[in-house]
Amino acid sequence: MKRFFDLLAIVFLLLLATSVFFLFSFHPDRYKSDFLHWFNQQSDWQLNYNNTQWSLNKPLSIEVFDLELAKSGQAAMLTKQAKLNFALMPLLQGKIQIDSLLLEQPQLALTQQLFSQTSDSSEPTEANNISWLNAVQINQLLLKDGDLLWQDQQQSYRLERFELAIEDWQIDLNEPAPSHWQFTLHSSAQRLTTPWQDIMLPQLSLAYGQQQLVIEHIGADLLQGSVYASAELSNKQLTIRELALNNFRLEHFAPEPSAQENQAAAPSTGEQNWLNNLPELAWLSSIQIDNLLLNQLSLATQLQGHNVVLNKLTAELENIASPWPYQANKLRGEYAFIADELGIDHIQFSDLTASGQISDGLFTVDALRSQLFKGQLGLSLSYQWQQQALTLHQLLLSNNEIPIQPNWLPVSDSTTANNQEKNLEKTPAPLQQLNIEQLELQQVKLLSYADQLPFSATGLNVELRQLQVIQDGQWQSIDQLWQPQSQVFIEAPELAYRGMLLSHVSFDLGADQEIGYFNLYGELPLGQFELQGQALLDQEHKPWQAEISGLLLDISPLARLANNRQFSLVGDLELAGKLRGKLNDFGSSIDGSIDFHSQLIQLPGADLEVTLDQIIESPRQYYEKPNPFIASGWPVFWQDPQSLPKGITQFTNLALRAELEQGKLKLAPQELSGLRYGLTLAGEIDLAKQRYNQLKLVVADQPCWRLVHTVHGAWSKPQVSFDHYLSPRRFSVDQQDFTRAPSIPQCRYPLTEESLQ
Repeated sequence: MKRFFDLLAIVFLLLLATSVFFLFSFHPDRYKSDFLHWFNQQSDWQLNYNNTQWSLNKPLSIEVFDLELAKSGQAAMLTKQAKLNFALMPLLQGKIQIDSLLLEQPQLALTQQLFSQTSDSSEPTEANNISWLNAVQINQLLLKDGDLLWQDQQQSYRLERFELAIEDWQIDLNEPAPSHWQFTLHSSAQRLTTPWQDIMLPQLSLAYGQQQLVIEHIGADLLQGSVYASAELSNKQLTIRELALNNFRLEHFAPEPSAQENQAAAPSTGEQNWLNNLPELAWLSSIQIDNLLLNQLSLATQLQGHNVVLNKLTAELENIASPWPYQANKLRGEYAFIADELGIDHIQFSDLTASGQISDGLFTVDALRSQLFKGQLGLSLSYQWQQQALTLHQLLLSNNEIPIQPNWLPVSDSTTANNQEKNLEKTPAPLQQLNIEQLELQQVKLLSYADQLPFSATGLNVELRQLQVIQDGQWQSIDQLWQPQSQVFIEAPELAYRGMLLSHVSFDLGADQEIGYFNLYGELPLGQFELQGQALLDQEHKPWQAEISGLLLDISPLARLANNRQFSLVGDLELAGKLRGKLNDFGSSIDGSIDFHSQLIQLPGADLEVTLDQIIESPRQYYEKPNPFIASGWPVFWQDPQSLPKGITQFTNLALRAELEQGKLKLAPQELSGLRYGLTLAGEIDLAKQRYNQLKLVVADQPCWRLVHTVHGAWSKPQVSFDHYLSPRRFSVDQQDFTRAPSIPQCRYPLTEESLQ
């Protein structure tokens, strides 16, 4: 029996020695080709490696060298070394526990097709096909010194020299969806290359668990600056605790598209609302930013054809909150910023500061201060997005020198300009409401560089209070603007237009209870003018009345209005009149009269008598072949006086009276004395419809007429013509051609009022 047990012990020792020898002498690389062949046949993934190393020490480890894993056209991975440490004992408890998984110098290439096909081909399956397994735990997943290439349709992204560490990764196989995972992640890289920008030193640190994502840190260097952020995501609410952009330098100048490209590339309504339709954020319900800091940000770009430059902006936005999709009328937050410079074309703001709030669709600027055009700017306003209502609480300009550039003014011909003036009240406004509570200009200098508006003003003071400029999307008329609480005051010590200098110009409009008043006053070197009146603002139609008076002992400054240095005037002028009407129908309700008196008016440079002699006595030479006076009409005297016979045209003891009735200025036949010929002016000017009604100047050699100059039609494009008493044809100045003249009285008949109609 003793020998039996000795023999049994010897056999056991031999078996144990044999097992130990086999276990430690076994190496899976002996079966490498068989394993790779089996794996590649079983899957559409292709696997290859150089060699492996095993260690049975606790914990069990496997090292794979020169590992290659690829899926055709979708993904590829090449890593120098992969090392896996795992524990066997947790398998007895139904748990896969990987202590660490290390990939050295991995080279990854992934495409969007890999994930889209995975998503499309995935079908609902049981959460755990292996009944005895219930959890997977990865204590550490580490990728060191790797490169990643991501291909998204036609665009690619490259992450260089990155490191990724995922720790405490726990997966419950009974609820394997990613939303139930738990892990922490830390990542950094040397460079992230995108189609738009190279991002240096990107960093990310986050933790996820119990369906809550905490981004502890995300940062990078880009645009010559850096970005930093921390955030939380829970219950479909994204809360950005802090977001800081430091020293950014942004430049973007897109080539200006042609008109055809603009029309072809016009975005649809859906494209314009892309921010509201991002599918990547469809699961969000709200976004909140506790603190947003912009530090020393600079920007240079073009917006709708305007050059915009912003230098060294520092801004802080707090408690910003909005539901998602984004809704402007539910946005809330507070902001404050300073900037060294903001330039929009020729407009330069410097030392700009502002603060305000955004609350439920109401945007307010509490205090904006800046240096503008060598002076100071102060502004406070509020804007309601949904109502498109802008209220200027205060706008202050002080000691500014403002150069008015040509591109500030609309470019239009006389026809469109006239139509714009005529239909101003019907023109849709850019806002639904515009209310000015207080606007002040103090000692402002204006200088226009625009040919269509050549003027300058020095020491300009303006004060506007309580004006409702736009209501319900329409510009307000004078009767709607002028309310009992409204005030307008304008004062300019010097005002020049086309070289004509006015001094001590002032305009004052206001009200004393329900009685409104207005006054316009100005001076020329040897003269002055004044318009003053009152209005009953509590009456239905707001009736008004006014008196106008003026005395110019020297009218030579008026010649500057012709914009022709060759034209000059000499003489005096006195005017006086009384007007009345209704503000609610201003143009077509004006009644009254205006008287003009002058002892002498001279037009040096051209002799009207000689010009008329030539036309009347030699019509074939000067009328049938139109001379400059016939070809251009009366404007030739101030536009090109040198084209006429040299001399002096002189009128003496002029006394003209104009009657206004229902917006029509009527001129009964009145003589312009001083010439050998008799000149009679008659006709009508419709101020409401902005047109001439048979305005005529008749040249007569008593008792017969010789030449008639007629103006008829709209102000923007009147019909101007001449009739000669010896010609059966009428010359049309605007058409530069002759037409058949209507029936006209013969020379032997005396000149009567009926013949002028």
